[in-house]
Amino acid sequence: MNTLRMIWLATIVLGIGVEVILLSLQAEALRRYGHSSFWLLIVGSACAAVYAAIGAIPYFITLSAAALTNLLSIGLAFALVGVIFGVWGTLSLFRRFGQLHRVSIGVSDEAA
Repeated sequence: MNTLRMIWLATIVLGIGVEVILLSLQAEALRRYGHSSFWLLIVGSACAAVYAAIGAIPYFITLSAAALTNLLSIGLAFALVGVIFGVWGTLSLFRRFGQLHRVSIGVSDEAA
């Protein structure tokens, strides 16, 4: 197995590992706090994990150029959805943090 393919596979495995860790942290936060931002983050992370798994398929299976193009197009769709939900969930979480911070220091949302 050549070095480039090993690096490529290691990158994919690392990406999937990070997504599994993030998913577990987000699921625990959702269970604990119940805020909708964690649902959005979970969807984003799940899509990113699927994208990484799709990226690993050509490592195990030789595909024609047309099949590879279709596979990578599907992966790109998952990546796009993952980015949208990830950014939306992060914005939602930051907004909620801002609201909680203002409440904790005694500033109303109208005054901020």
